[in-house]
Amino acid sequence: MKPLKPRYEKFKTLRSIVLIFAVLCIGTASIAHAQTPQLSLADLLIGLRSQKVPLPERNRILTEAVKERGITFVYSEEIAKELAATGAGPELMAAIRDKGTPKPVATPAPPDHTFYQRRANENAVKGDYKLALADYNKAAELKSDDFTILLGRGRTHFNLRAYDLSVADYNKALELAPNESSTYFNRAVTYERMGELANAMADYKKAIELDENNEAAKANLKRLQDEIAKIEALKIEADEKAKADAAAAAAQKAAEERAAVVPAPEFLPVGTLTSSNAIRMAMPQYPAIAARSRIEGRVTVEVELNEKGDVVKADAISGPQMLRGPAEDAAKRSKFKPYNYNGTPTKAKGSIVYNFSLKPGEDD
Repeated sequence: MKPLKPRYEKFKTLRSIVLIFAVLCIGTASIAHAQTPQLSLADLLIGLRSQKVPLPERNRILTEAVKERGITFVYSEEIAKELAATGAGPELMAAIRDKGTPKPVATPAPPDHTFYQRRANENAVKGDYKLALADYNKAAELKSDDFTILLGRGRTHFNLRAYDLSVADYNKALELAPNESSTYFNRAVTYERMGELANAMADYKKAIELDENNEAAKANLKRLQDEIAKIEALKIEADEKAKADAAAAAAQKAAEERAAVVPAPEFLPVGTLTSSNAIRMAMPQYPAIAARSRIEGRVTVEVELNEKGDVVKADAISGPQMLRGPAEDAAKRSKFKPYNYNGTPTKAKGSIVYNFSLKPGEDD
């Protein structure tokens, strides 16, 4: 029978382990139906105090149970002292500490400038320029030394017709990246829209200097050069014509003065007509093409009046050619006080001078 004793002792050990698990199951009966049957503090204390198996074996079994099932309480120094006093070993304490210590929740990092810049670019492509501007502003706050943000915001200001703000952004971008051809090109386009053609041409030239393959800059520069040459030619022609017309008018006036006769004239010469002679003085419209070409000057229109003071004929005799038609139309729409010769209403001839000026306050 002696050979049976070791086998019997092993059976007693297994039986004790089963009893510990039975105790644990009884202790956790209240959560038997939970999805995660975790161990309570009471379960662990009961298991540690059981005398059915040696303490090291109890620690091993409870350690595995804690790792597998978890615990229902939060680890603290007071609980650690109580467990240690009950016989909890280092491995069991480590498992309890791991399962009972709250894990920090990672906080996502706030969006950086690239997030706002990317979203601004997307909104700009879709034509949502106000949304794009708000994101470019935020990106610039977060990253003020990135010239690409300023370049994008400059284009957005341009599309919103805020040309001064657009140029300001391009200026800052060039301070950060002075050799960027695209920035000069975009600023040139803005200057051109503002009517600052000299600045636009200078920027197109700089863009080409930095990037000889910038075909758009080359094409725009050539177009501006051709337009400016055409405007200069028109100005020279207008000046020469004005001088010739003035000389002709002076000669005609001298001839009329020499040919004056005493008998009642067919037309009474009344000289220059002004608003003081007028019942209605119509003003001419400035032709758009002349304004764009910066053509200015005085236009003299000779008029014939009937006995009632109506303008029956109007001929521009001097001034830039582009401005003569509007001046004649305005003269025909005017009406003057009737003129008398020895008490008799008579026809009259005179002239009206219209001053076409692009400077505020200088139009007659």
